[in-house]
Amino acid sequence: MEKINSRSRTNKASPPHSMPKHVLCSFFFFFFLLILSSQQSYSAATTVEHLEESFLGLPADQNNEKNGDANKATTTIINKDKAFRGYNLYSSLNFVYMIDMDGSLIHRWARNKENESGMWQYVTPFPDGSILVTYEGAATINWQRVGAASQILATYNLPGQKAHAAAYWLKEGGFLGLSTDLPVNGRALNIKNDFLVHVSSTGQLLKKIPLSKLFAKDPTYQKKTESVSQKMKKHSTKLSNNNGKIRSFDPTHTVYIENLEQDIPNIAKKGCWLVTVRNLNRIIIVDPDKEEIVWQWGENILNWPHHAKFINGNQIVLFDNGVDKKSSRIIIVDIRSKQIVWQYGQEPDQKFFTFTGGAVQQLPNNNTLISETNNGHVFEVTPSKEIVWEFYSQKKGKGQREHIRSMIRVPYDFFKNVKFNYGKIQK
Repeated sequence: MEKINSRSRTNKASPPHSMPKHVLCSFFFFFFLLILSSQQSYSAATTVEHLEESFLGLPADQNNEKNGDANKATTTIINKDKAFRGYNLYSSLNFVYMIDMDGSLIHRWARNKENESGMWQYVTPFPDGSILVTYEGAATINWQRVGAASQILATYNLPGQKAHAAAYWLKEGGFLGLSTDLPVNGRALNIKNDFLVHVSSTGQLLKKIPLSKLFAKDPTYQKKTESVSQKMKKHSTKLSNNNGKIRSFDPTHTVYIENLEQDIPNIAKKGCWLVTVRNLNRIIIVDPDKEEIVWQWGENILNWPHHAKFINGNQIVLFDNGVDKKSSRIIIVDIRSKQIVWQYGQEPDQKFFTFTGGAVQQLPNNNTLISETNNGHVFEVTPSKEIVWEFYSQKKGKGQREHIRSMIRVPYDFFKNVKFNYGKIQK
């Protein structure tokens, strides 16, 4: 560039054997486009839209930090005979990925970002290749049913509500979900109210139970809300946080809901709902017909719990974050005795921790799949507490890995006659 400018200033003729100016300019222009194109290509290859380029089909021994691939996802099969083999699904902002046991990408569902802001969180798969996702942060969409080709099959929205956490699809159709009121402008200090909702497959709201009603007489809940109410009376002007938004107080913060598929005699009937209430450190069973709590456990024992699920007919497995001690654990509690019968994470060689999120799934062979959200880490342990499989998501900015809210595994024969876009179905 400096030589070209120099020539234009001195007005010297080109040497006899030099390249003509128009040819030289064309050459530099073409060279510039080539560099620009390569830079754009490189940029695209490092975005989440092309995540598959950073980890697809690489066995653990070819795809790990020791071999210089610190920014790539890593999958390790420690014991293929003890691990429950199947497909693994998880959401990542605008996509849902399904990977094989070795980390190979089998399928990807993509969100249409032009229609709505927000992101996909949590996923429920169906045998036809469609998925149900929670649309967090969106203004007009709460949940979506998305087909195998990423086409929108159904959109569910509750006016004035914001969806969060995972939805639970019912065998008879429709689903259970969690929602909260959208912010109301002008309120001094907004006390959030969570709701348990039952939505039909056509989008009709069949039931909506406020957590404020369920805990109206609960001493801990009363103490939390009374303290905030006093602050609201004291301040006549809006109380804002650092970024100028109306402050909110969340006394309950429900994070998971599930349906009871069979009776637990003398405790709860089929059709009751198991709800994880993070900020009250409780798991509760709710009778939706009576709109009351029939069983609860966890206060003074749990510390920011997530993802409680019914297992084995009379037990509950859950992720206990342990934010005070910065040490998480997985717990199985007996519903009748309210005693912990199994846990993982208490021994020095079992340490793991996530401040937010966290999920757990008991697999058909009784192994436990654990999602350590903030670290982008998922691992599978046996009942004897042996790690037999693990996965790390790819790294993003500042060396942090992509969060994994919840990974779920389905058997290889779960999907029926579905054509996947990256790999073949295991036989």
